[in-house]
Amino acid sequence: MALRSVDVLIQEHRAVERVLETLEGLIDDFLTNPEVPDAAKQELGEVSDYLARDLVLHIQKEDQGLFPALGKFLPTNEGPIAVMLHEHREIDQTHQELAQGIAELEQHPSVGGKAAAQIRDHGRCLIQELRAHLYKEERVLFPFAETCLGEEDDRVILRKFDSLAVGSRQ
Repeated sequence: MALRSVDVLIQEHRAVERVLETLEGLIDDFLTNPEVPDAAKQELGEVSDYLARDLVLHIQKEDQGLFPALGKFLPTNEGPIAVMLHEHREIDQTHQELAQGIAELEQHPSVGGKAAAQIRDHGRCLIQELRAHLYKEERVLFPFAETCLGEEDDRVILRKFDSLAVGSRQ
């Protein structure tokens, strides 16, 4: 059965992938440009804002909506759910380090500087972590959810998604 909650998460994955492509392009430009143009700084800020707002909300939807429902069928302290929760913490940490580099770039715009190196290093790491993570969710966890969860589970998960979204706007 196709779950609307899983469809929502997959649509959000596509949006994350588009942001990762933008980030990847900006990082590639660092290798050829001696200075970071103002437009690139602005785009980096937009990427960081998206990750801080939308990616964080997406992770909350999984951690507080989908994973507890799957916890009826899988342990949450080991196995796929535990791996996803651990990866969410790693992704958040890498994003924080990337965001710090983006904030410092305004003060130290030279590409050869510490801020640009931090953006390159943590940006590449975040891209790799997220792509691998999304792949695992879509190939393992989401198909499992669609096999095990029913319509009522889906409604409960979607209500949780809605309450998290409302809470994130306040």
